Parts: sequence; C-alpha cells; structure tokens
Amino acid sequence: MNPANNNPPIVFSATFVRSLSSMEDLPPLDTVGVIGFVGRSNVGKSSLINRLTNRRHLAKVGRTPGKTTLANLYALDRGGYFLDLPGYGYMKRDKVTAGNARILASLLIEKIARFHRVLLLVDVRRGLLESDQEALFWLMDLGRPVTVVLSKSDLVTKNDLNKVRKLWENLVCRGGGIVSPQPIPLSTKTGEGLSELTGLLSADLYSPDRPDATPSDPGTKASRK
Repeated sequence: MNPANNNPPIVFSATFVRSLSSMEDLPPLDTVGVIGFVGRSNVGKSSLINRLTNRRHLAKVGRTPGKTTLANLYALDRGGYFLDLPGYGYMKRDKVTAGNARILASLLIEKIARFHRVLLLVDVRRGLLESDQEALFWLMDLGRPVTVVLSKSDLVTKNDLNKVRKLWENLVCRGGGIVSPQPIPLSTKTGEGLSELTGLLSADLYSPDRPDATPSDPGTKASRK
C-alpha cells in the first residue's frame, strides 16, 4: 500500500477552545475523556492534531522551536478533548517563562483524572533521548495509558526506523498494560500511522467497552438498542 494513500477517515471534528496558562483556565473535565499530546518542542504535535481533525490550521505549527509555552485545548464534536501540552526540552524563552510552562504541563498531566490516553511523540531521528525516556517513565509512574509515537518516520530509512522502533519496544515493555507494546511510526506528510492512531483514539474515547465507560459517555447510548 502506498503510504500517501493511508489517510484516516474524518473521525475527529474539533474546535479550538482556549490556550491555558494555568490550571484556573481549565474547564471542568470530570465527565469527558481527554487525549494528551506530549513531546519535545517541534516534534510534530500540532501537525498531528491537524491531520487527525483534517484541518490544516486548527493547531498552529510553530516555525521556531521552543516558543510555545501554553497548553492548547480542543473540543471534539462527539465529546472529549485533545490537550496539546507545552513541549519539553529546548525552550526559547526566559528561564521563568520556561519554568512556568514545565510546571503547567506537569500539573495538567497529574491533576486531570480522565486521560484516556497520552500520546508521547518522539522524533524517530533522535533515537532514545534521555528527556523522552524520562517523560515515558514519568507518565508510567502516574499510571497514565501511554502510546509512543515515532514521528517524522518519512525522514529516515526503513532500516533505521526499525532499529529505533526496536529500542522503544524494549523500553515500553517495562510499563506493563498501561503502555502500548508497539510504538506507532508516524508521518503527517505521507499518512503513515494515521489510520492506526485514529482507530485507537476513537476506541479510547467512544467505545462502550472501555472499563470506565458510563451510560452518559458519548457513544454508549448510541450502541444500545
């Protein structure tokens, strides 16, 4: 199959809600599912959100790495939210602003109860960066369901991609059931991985078979006769 034709169905119709600079900016999320997007600056989180929603400019893609210091919240029409957290690693801001961004990201991940999944995006060209490994272990310690996404897969050879994927497979096996055993290669340019991610996140948010699903969850009523 040509990866360029591997486009997902339009599942996630979304609108931008607001940028968050503190926990006080967060609307009530106690009864809806949240998908978190975590990764280093310029790893491709905004590009992924744009492809999942089939909207080119829903999430702003920064040309300069390290400038985004706010979290961005997107409401899904079928229910639930996408939450794009500030990138970690290099941040082209003063120390106070950069520190506040890191604190905000930590608080959001720790305090939001209904994360149905966190996507940890890592640049496949970088192998196993220490900061990415620390992010994975932190999410595992918090008990968050995590899937590692190997972004920019179109920029490496298949051989190099397989080598990095194997490294991450060996790492995520420590996470038990809360970490997806298979990292997902992703290219927002060719479409590789988008169908797999769309199916995964749709099930996380809307499947009536989820362990925490309730009759009030989106999709639960529709599934009942």
